[in-house]
Amino acid sequence: MEQADLDLIRQARRGKPEALADIVRNYQQFVYRTAYGVLQNATDAEDATQEAFIKAFRSLKQLREDRTFPTWLARIAVRVSLDMLASRQRRAQLPTDEVSPAISGAEDAAAARIDVDRALAHLNEEHRMVIVLRAFHGLEYDEIAQVLDIPVGTVRSRLHHARMQLRRLLGGERGDG
Repeated sequence: MEQADLDLIRQARRGKPEALADIVRNYQQFVYRTAYGVLQNATDAEDATQEAFIKAFRSLKQLREDRTFPTWLARIAVRVSLDMLASRQRRAQLPTDEVSPAISGAEDAAAARIDVDRALAHLNEEHRMVIVLRAFHGLEYDEIAQVLDIPVGTVRSRLHHARMQLRRLLGGERGDG
């Protein structure tokens, strides 16, 4: 974490509203991607992002160590997203009308992203969360364990099974080796 972010967190803890706005600006995409990875729906992810920041700011004084802020915030985003999943009867797949059309020669990349989004939607929540936190956010195994409140061995197991399932879904199964 950069010193500037640590300073913002300290200022926010002292109640400075401009620090809160800067934190949202710095971490909004991080929280949104986390929520989207769980929910697989843009509108729901936006709602979860807002709710996660509200919950985080209300309990900011409970954060024990400022350096753990990103992991702590990711944990809040995951929990908010799981609560949304539990309260809403969602479709299993991302609706095609929510996918932005590819522009300026990026059709193949956009199609691949759609394929990945759809494959992620087929994973169960446990597998999808570890993949999103590892692959899209680059969290280490111990950080994922903290966010999800599970043992590191469980993180490794879920990642292994999620990757194997993604390979099958995306047509990249390599056989027994």
